[in-house]
Amino acid sequence: MAEHVERFNPSKELPIITYGLPYEDAIANHLTSTVKRSRPYLLVSGSLSRDTNVVDRLTKRLHTAGVEVAAVREGIRSHTLYADLLPILAEIRSTKADSIVVVGGGSLVDGAKVLSYASANGVDSHEAFETLAERSGSGGGHDVKSSEIPYMCATTTLSAGEYSSFGGATNERTHQKHLFYDPSPDAGHRVIVIDPRLTLTAPPSVWLSTGMRAVDHCVETVCSRGPKPEATATALQGIRQLIPALLRCKKDANDLDARLQAQLGAGQSMKGVVVYGVELGASHGIGHQLGPQGVPHAETTCVLLPAVLKYNARVNTDQQKLVLDTLWDEPIVAEVLVKQGKLERDTADLGDTLDVIIRVLDLPRALSHYGIGRDKLESIATLSLKDWMCKTNPVPLETVEQVVQILEQCL
Repeated sequence: MAEHVERFNPSKELPIITYGLPYEDAIANHLTSTVKRSRPYLLVSGSLSRDTNVVDRLTKRLHTAGVEVAAVREGIRSHTLYADLLPILAEIRSTKADSIVVVGGGSLVDGAKVLSYASANGVDSHEAFETLAERSGSGGGHDVKSSEIPYMCATTTLSAGEYSSFGGATNERTHQKHLFYDPSPDAGHRVIVIDPRLTLTAPPSVWLSTGMRAVDHCVETVCSRGPKPEATATALQGIRQLIPALLRCKKDANDLDARLQAQLGAGQSMKGVVVYGVELGASHGIGHQLGPQGVPHAETTCVLLPAVLKYNARVNTDQQKLVLDTLWDEPIVAEVLVKQGKLERDTADLGDTLDVIIRVLDLPRALSHYGIGRDKLESIATLSLKDWMCKTNPVPLETVEQVVQILEQCL
């Protein structure tokens, strides 16, 4: 396949999306020609480093292109802990790395974004991270410097964080996850490399659950408290690509066309937030605090989204119906909903419909799966209220009782 390059945001030169080339060729070409850097810090999935030749292929190709690798970091823990990021920051500074290249999943992508931002702001401790998080805030940009080290990503999953300037990191001392937002229009992300073959290395459950995370981006965009027509259109297109592709991947994990469609759909899922400024809701806001409790980042969607939709249905039924109609209009989806879910188009709501899809993908649906019981709901709710995406939920979440009401449906 010939290389295809497009702008993520039609009105901006960067970031660009590239697909059609092997990941190592795309990274080498665009690191030198688009990003214009020559000393990258490689942030690579630990499993890829241990179990594949991905790192060797990339470093050899970079060497051929005249690029000197500053250092290689093999993996970081889930939820992007401060304790993992601090030594990487020190190494980036000591090796004089001029860019970051990610090959792997969502925690690494979050890591690259936070590292680029934190490096520009002199972060060197847990306390400095907390200060930067406070200054970033939902509006961003209070006495902060913009990212200086550009990054590019070749991802193996579908969470789609590589498309935004928001990066999540967790203070493992308090178990609270913070969102860091670089307010600059020229934030660090530059190139998103799509290679379906690279995604074959992701465990099936990770691939499918991160796909549902991208679906969550789409659904909460359409069902936002402030929907925008352009954002709704791109989100519905993302749903048309993502859910049929995920069902195909469940049947045949080696279906490369389905994987490519899922990756392209994941890109569409982020346009509502990044390009059009649509606000997301409680599936994201509460989900950010389930992660530190042991729920994998993407699986928070599988647990929360149906319950959040049911809670919000009182104010956005018409928006939810747009998603419902889109799903039922896809033959492969409709067949699953009828044959395996025993649903009827005229009576099923969106929460029940997504519940069936999540179960067909064999993904977890309950907090109890992770050992989270009723005794932890109030503390999770208290932390969730600090996340601005709970405030921008279609039904604003302002009390612990509201959040607990949603969480109780997820036990």
